[in-house]
Amino acid sequence: MRELSDRQPPEDQRANPPSAQALAESEWRLHLTINTIPAMAWSTTPDGLIDFCNQNFVDFVGWTAEEISGQGFWPIFHPDDTAHLLASWQEIMATKRPRDVEGRIRRADGEYRWFVLRQNPLFDADGNVIKWYGAGADIEDRKRAETALEEAQAALLASEQNLDLIVNSLPVLVWSARPDGSADFINQSWRDYAGEPADKILEWGFLDLYHPDDVPSMMETWTRDITYNDQTALKGRIRGADGLYRWFYFAGRKITDANGAVRWFGCNVDIEDLQRAENALRESEAALRESERALSLTISTIPAMVWSTKPDGMLDSWNQPFLDFAGVAFEEIEGDGFYRLFHPEDVERLRSTWNEVVGSVRPQETEGRMRGRNGEYRWFALRQNPLLDNDGNVLKWYGIVVDIEDRKRAEEALRASEAALRDNERRLEHIINAVPGLVWSAAPDGEITFLSQQYLDYIGLDAEHALAGAWRDAIHPQDAEDLFAAWANAFAQGRANEHEARLRRADGSYRWMLFRASPSFDSAGHLAEWFGVNIDIEDRKVAQDTVRASEAALRDSERELQQIISSIPGLTWSSDARGATRFWSQQYLDYAGAQLEDVLGFKFANYIHPDDRDHILEMWTQIIAAGTPGEAELRLRRADGEYRWFLIRACPFFDEHGNLTRWFGVNVDIENRKRAEEDLRQSQSDLAHVTRMTTIGELAVSIAHEVNQPLMGVVTNASACLRWLDGAQTDIAMARQAAERIVRDGHRAGDIITSLRSLARKSAPRMDRVSLDDVVQPVLDLLRGEFKRHDVIAKAELDDGATAILGDTTQLQQVNLNLIMNGVEAMAGSAASPRLLTVRAQTREGKALVTVADTGPGLASDDPDRLFEAFFSTKPEGIGMGLSICRSILEAHGGRIWAATNGTRGGAFSFTLPLAEGHGVHVSKR
Repeated sequence: MRELSDRQPPEDQRANPPSAQALAESEWRLHLTINTIPAMAWSTTPDGLIDFCNQNFVDFVGWTAEEISGQGFWPIFHPDDTAHLLASWQEIMATKRPRDVEGRIRRADGEYRWFVLRQNPLFDADGNVIKWYGAGADIEDRKRAETALEEAQAALLASEQNLDLIVNSLPVLVWSARPDGSADFINQSWRDYAGEPADKILEWGFLDLYHPDDVPSMMETWTRDITYNDQTALKGRIRGADGLYRWFYFAGRKITDANGAVRWFGCNVDIEDLQRAENALRESEAALRESERALSLTISTIPAMVWSTKPDGMLDSWNQPFLDFAGVAFEEIEGDGFYRLFHPEDVERLRSTWNEVVGSVRPQETEGRMRGRNGEYRWFALRQNPLLDNDGNVLKWYGIVVDIEDRKRAEEALRASEAALRDNERRLEHIINAVPGLVWSAAPDGEITFLSQQYLDYIGLDAEHALAGAWRDAIHPQDAEDLFAAWANAFAQGRANEHEARLRRADGSYRWMLFRASPSFDSAGHLAEWFGVNIDIEDRKVAQDTVRASEAALRDSERELQQIISSIPGLTWSSDARGATRFWSQQYLDYAGAQLEDVLGFKFANYIHPDDRDHILEMWTQIIAAGTPGEAELRLRRADGEYRWFLIRACPFFDEHGNLTRWFGVNVDIENRKRAEEDLRQSQSDLAHVTRMTTIGELAVSIAHEVNQPLMGVVTNASACLRWLDGAQTDIAMARQAAERIVRDGHRAGDIITSLRSLARKSAPRMDRVSLDDVVQPVLDLLRGEFKRHDVIAKAELDDGATAILGDTTQLQQVNLNLIMNGVEAMAGSAASPRLLTVRAQTREGKALVTVADTGPGLASDDPDRLFEAFFSTKPEGIGMGLSICRSILEAHGGRIWAATNGTRGGAFSFTLPLAEGHGVHVSKR
């Protein structure tokens, strides 16, 4: 058997006819092609004896073809792989079906490299195997990538286990449970995180804080572990005080005391960031497994993609597996057209590399992305070798394309896993340094093995000196003996423990610390390590002293408060958040002649005047619903049965969470004030009546003139009517017109007298629904004589009854009478003309607005508000009560009045009144 690179066409073949010679020439070129392929190829007899191997095979193992033929395959394989390769080969020959196997082959330098090996049978017409052909592809790089990934994953797993071991022992969200799984203790961190009191979390209350999607699986695991196991470990989401859920790692262990009593102890560690990292890692590993599966399928289906080019690098052949992959015909990529199959970002680099290879006449390997028939790009390794003639000239270039997409992804996954490992190590360090305490660990015998950087910084020592025992010197001398004795006992019993002691800070000051330690056991139940944390409780210690002092002060304050309440000149009381009475002061009870049990709850209503009760209870309900301070006036029954007016004021009290818990109030006796207010109202009413009568007296001449005018018209029209009726020819139409004028003038005189009687009437105020025009127009009608006497042009801008108000017509007419007469009198003393009085009634911003404006000399006072003070007047003959009475009337109606200049000339008085309910409905004039 000879190496095929030395074979030449035999002489007898050259003498054959052209067809035989062509066949021999084709066979020779085929051998050259196989010999040049950058892969190992061979053939064997039907019984498995090797009878051919290509030059790549010979060069790799460093044997001659005869040596390989004489000794067979097996010496070149790794001893550990020979058995399974032999068994696989026997199975392939028995089943006559090809299959891929992997094994290590020794290179000429003695190094073993991994190969994937494939044997394909050649059958005769009867289905008998007449030959076996095989090929081997180097997969050493893929194997190394897989090994590196496995090692990285193992390191990542070890890191996570170490992280879990440390975090599980740190006292973060600490809990304990009964044998049935119900919680009987949670620490302050648990309550702070959840924002709930302990009684809402203990027992089975913690289930309300777990994410609803997690509860079934968590309870299944928890129930199984407390029934059959000694420890538990699970993950789930817990809702915090902010309403957001975060992932936690739950770790617990069953502890049985000397009496056989069982309890579970554990802690929950926030792993939100770690959970996200694990999810990302699982997705990455899933993608990697999918990639490896795709790679395995590709290798088992397509052993290799083989191609060749002319000496100038122009493509002249590519095997069918490649064409099937690319989904193109050979004519489409012949020459240099194959570049269009590569990723645009790789084309220039590949073209430059290929040109360099062709020019240097040396083997080369490069990588690039190639597009498949589905339009997706995959990474491939392109390896090429030149076929040289005897003179070293390139006859042909042969190459193989190996799919390395999975290897690329594996490398990326490896980098991601290494990054995740580094991130976890950093996270572990950050967690330890972020724990609000000084973290440490110790050997089973209590010898300190680790102190966190925070611990070292706190005591001002480096790790070397601290771990050598110097950390003990930081313990306060008065506390050291008790602390070390307590820990010696805990270490001997292997049980968690805690103790309080003072620890010296780097600045020399001591602060109280709570030393906590928990044991960690290996899988066999042996004590493996101690983990602990020192928590600063200096503020708590100070707070405890402060609380004791505060409690003493509170007791003194309560005694003082009781004395103050007894001295308050009012009836004090308190109720719960619903408004039910809980307390009446002794003064209140003495006033009502009642015992406390007579007024508790809502029985206090029995002491309210029947006419006030419904209104007051409704108002009390509204105040409670609003949760804001309120006040009201009501009559309360005295012990002798008499009712007196009280002003009741109530204020809410809130706890530190903003929840309303109590109401406090005081009732002040205002009976004398009420009587004084009633006397004042009666005096104001009498004064307003006197003022009206005075004004009417001042207008007597004008009023008489206004009455005489229509009466003269009546007389004149009556005479004319008689003439039309007594004439020679009776003119009924003219007589009717005269009679109608008599009726009109009679009504006019009647309206004036009605208005006058209304103003002169003295009666109790009545709040009626009335049109705004009804309190303006009659006054204008009454004052027509005054307008003529003083040459005043009166202009009224009214809304024809569209604006409805609620008020006493007489009092509001008095306001308009006073304001209009003030305007007329102001213009009477002015020589300027024209004398224009404008009365405007309108609706603005949900209120009725009336403005009386004149063109007189303007306001005589620099302070318009003084015009409404009692006994302040700008007229020599005035007493200064008119505008003061106007303001009192309007304020009693819920309105207000003010004065301003009327542009550049004159003054303007305006007042507003609340609109009546159902405003907008037309109100008929009276």
